[in-house]
Amino acid sequence: MLYISYKNGMYCGRSSGAWRVGLRAVNDHSGGIMIAPGQGPESLYTQKNAPTFLLTSKGSGWRESFFAEVQGTPHNVTDHGHTRFCLQLYRQPGQHRPLKKNAAWTTREAGCRVNLPGDEQRCETRTGTRNQFLFVETQRVETIIDQPLRSGCFDRFRGTITLLPMINSLMAALAHDLAQGSPAGDVTGESLIATLLTWLDAVATHGQSDIRASGPLAPRDLTRLIAYVDETLDGSLSLDDMARLVGLSLRHFRRALNATTGQSPHQFVLSRRIERACGMIASNRLCLAEIAVAAGFADQSHMTRVFRQTMGVTPSAYRIQQVGQTRMMEVGAL
Repeated sequence: MLYISYKNGMYCGRSSGAWRVGLRAVNDHSGGIMIAPGQGPESLYTQKNAPTFLLTSKGSGWRESFFAEVQGTPHNVTDHGHTRFCLQLYRQPGQHRPLKKNAAWTTREAGCRVNLPGDEQRCETRTGTRNQFLFVETQRVETIIDQPLRSGCFDRFRGTITLLPMINSLMAALAHDLAQGSPAGDVTGESLIATLLTWLDAVATHGQSDIRASGPLAPRDLTRLIAYVDETLDGSLSLDDMARLVGLSLRHFRRALNATTGQSPHQFVLSRRIERACGMIASNRLCLAEIAVAAGFADQSHMTRVFRQTMGVTPSAYRIQQVGQTRMMEVGAL
């Protein structure tokens, strides 16, 4: 027997014990009703008991994307093979277990998970659920993240529940826009989806600390970096340690430092060495060989070569200039 349920502008159909969500009812002209794909994604997920749709994006005009906020019943079964990108946000903790013999019940915390085409979701829930789903067609995801949606993408969030406040905020913004009737049309929803997928891809690839690295270093991070480099000039400077100090990967550290100073890490360190050498040369207290070691150069000839390339004069000529200026200032003060 086939059962049809219509909730919040969406049909659900059940013919063999499981509800298929996101379908429309079509008259098959033979006196019966069949279930066929609707305008939104069909077969979004499959559950044994009919869920309650609290909110959907049906009629929003979004391109190849669909949002639903669903309240599931206790003692329910999900048995579904995903055919598109799915971001699932669990709004509340609940108890569940895999559909395996003698599987134990565990507590699933609130958070999000990602399912890709081909992933299976097979579990039983003992408590009621309240989840938000964002389904996006593969081509749309690939356009947004600018790479193929292949195996390995979003692996950090597949099969595990991860608490990401940013995702909570973006999904809440999507729900709010839909609840208000999308006053700006589909622009707000499309922008939020693009932001969400871009952010999620960046976190999955590089970690949360790298998301802010699209621009320059924060002033406090630059100050800490300068202090670290200056303290370590005469020792062993590590590029890994420099990146770790400001909480970035090597790739993002290079980009952020260049955006801040216009220099590569190597150029930045050399500039700090030259600045120290200039100060020590001007003081006229140490010989050039000692200054070279104190500034972290391999030897005096190395310092001379880099100094000339940077300052346009040799260290000896620079010392003469500085000594001459100092004497002129002393004479002028008499």
